[in-house]
Amino acid sequence: MGAPALIRSPEEVDRLFPWLREELVRGIPHFISPAWTHDRSHFDPEHWAECWERIGFGSVTLLTGHHDGYLLYPSQHSRRQPDRDYFGEQVAACRRRGLRVMAYYSLTLDSLVGSEHPDWRVRDMAGRVHQPDYSAFSHYHWLCLNSPYCGFAVAQLEEVVTRYEVDGVWIDILYLPGHPADLAHDTCFCDWCHRRYSEWYAGEHLLDAAGTPRHDEFRAKTYRHFLIELKTMLMQQERPIALTFNGAGRRRMPQYRMCDELADFLSGEAHNPISLSITSKSHRNDGRPFELLSCSEICWSHNQLKPATLVKLESLATLVAGGTYTIGITHAPDGRLSPANLDRLAEWGKWVRERAPLLRPCEPVHELALLASEGGPTGCEAWALLLRKGHFQFNVHMDVDEGALERYRLVVLPFTRGVSEAEVEKLRAYVQRGGKLLLECPADSLRSGALSIEDLIGARRLRDEAAYAFYLSAEDPALAQDLPAGEPVLIHHGSACVVGLTTGRAIGRVIPQFRDKVRTSDIQTVPNYWAREDEAERWPGIVVNDLGAGHVMFTALPLTARNPHADRCPWQEALAQNCVRYLLGESLVSAGPCNRLELLLTRQPNRLILHVLNHAYGPGEYLHGRGETEFLRDVPIALRKDLRKLLTRVSLEPESEEVPLTAEGFVLPRVGVYQAVALYE
Repeated sequence: MGAPALIRSPEEVDRLFPWLREELVRGIPHFISPAWTHDRSHFDPEHWAECWERIGFGSVTLLTGHHDGYLLYPSQHSRRQPDRDYFGEQVAACRRRGLRVMAYYSLTLDSLVGSEHPDWRVRDMAGRVHQPDYSAFSHYHWLCLNSPYCGFAVAQLEEVVTRYEVDGVWIDILYLPGHPADLAHDTCFCDWCHRRYSEWYAGEHLLDAAGTPRHDEFRAKTYRHFLIELKTMLMQQERPIALTFNGAGRRRMPQYRMCDELADFLSGEAHNPISLSITSKSHRNDGRPFELLSCSEICWSHNQLKPATLVKLESLATLVAGGTYTIGITHAPDGRLSPANLDRLAEWGKWVRERAPLLRPCEPVHELALLASEGGPTGCEAWALLLRKGHFQFNVHMDVDEGALERYRLVVLPFTRGVSEAEVEKLRAYVQRGGKLLLECPADSLRSGALSIEDLIGARRLRDEAAYAFYLSAEDPALAQDLPAGEPVLIHHGSACVVGLTTGRAIGRVIPQFRDKVRTSDIQTVPNYWAREDEAERWPGIVVNDLGAGHVMFTALPLTARNPHADRCPWQEALAQNCVRYLLGESLVSAGPCNRLELLLTRQPNRLILHVLNHAYGPGEYLHGRGETEFLRDVPIALRKDLRKLLTRVSLEPESEEVPLTAEGFVLPRVGVYQAVALYE
């Protein structure tokens, strides 16, 4: 079966697996019971299934085994057999209660199989077996999918899906660690890889490709080959079986798009609110159903519980974006479950179900787009956080798609993301048609001498200046709002891009320090002050260029460079938010100075829903476990003038408590962890 025939469209996935998109919450119980566990006296699949039903799961992802290789079901492909069918009994108990099951399978990490088949293990350039690192995650045996292990894994999974009534397969660890600088470890150069590379690349030598983009492509093609073999087998079954893997949709390694497209739905871990928000937004754009996973405990395979308020907060970003939140639940090796965890998860599941009409159907409303790194929805965390704190309605895209960008009034390109010539042309077309673009110090692209990006920003690169730090002054009143009057903002970045204006105009300036800090002792002995105008040149620092019907803003310093004093200095973040407001104009919605509140706006057929998330309950040094005790009261919510004119009434949901409209919007009477507000037009 060819690869195109294996790629299901979102419409086909919805037809075959409607539950994937319908479910709000899902469970991934972690019954990790390795070979050394002799006491499994608390193994109770009937009780467990009752617990999953009580929490409100429609489906669960159950382990067939884990990285140690000890299987929880009897397999004809394993020399070591369990004393009973732990996996099968769980499947049967779930089925009796109408719960769907996906089978978890640990791929490439399998110490038992690696011990039985050492020739399948990952090797370095000298042909040496990758040595376990017992101080880190890599202490298991890494196995190579170019070896016969590929067929072995497919055969084991065929055994699972033909023997048990599972609805899907969830693959973990579909990757190898990235290329290290010396290429000595963590990258496979086994005999099987040498043969496969020569076969795929017309007799070329794998060693010649080491560390190059061709090597990355080979790695991605290796995993794509496995997925093709696996999905071909799954689609030959009499019933539809969904396939995904941990990280599907995130392009976690170079060129992994070719792997992601074979997943029927997107899935992956995200363990804090900002990561959940970024990935949820990015996955929503794909069109396929998606889930994001985190733990009810502080980490995987740990029994210490997170606060219930944090579980609520972490689940909301995915739920509001239209995804499924999948939560991990840890068993002890003997099968025990925490009664306290089960009780509070049942309350959480009930709480989510009560808000289901606010979450489905939904269409997120956005006013700007944030471009994430091409290698995944990462590298833009600093921007996502300051946009969230500024109450901007933003989406996250990995690709520069002209059609998609047309939906936004503003596009932000972080300095951590490169931009190609082709992407520059697409961004130019977007701006010329009336779009706004904020380019945060695209230094690498400017260093390449690309004339197209210089034309885009209305300035040409002259040189780079190096120093301990620089200052950025805001010369336009709109940029200086809420900043100390007449004071420039300190940017801790080691270099500034010096440009000469062509068609652009400067609305901010780069100012060098009074004296650069060269020695370590200078950090304390030399006052960190900006230079006078007669001491040093001030270069264009914030440039605006009019292009067609739109505008481009360029900054010569990264606004989101790491600020070592961020816990006592808000000015760098405030300047970045001012730059966004300068281009965007009036925001759709705002909660004034309440920067711990995240505002997410979605559209339903007859109303808008404003979701208010309170990150006072998020992770950090002030996190407490005392429940929902900190309420903000009388929070003014301002709406953009055109939106405010359309509204006829506002109500708190699901309480159906009406709130009076004001000239600017309304006053939110209270908010704990979360509050939904219905806006009726």
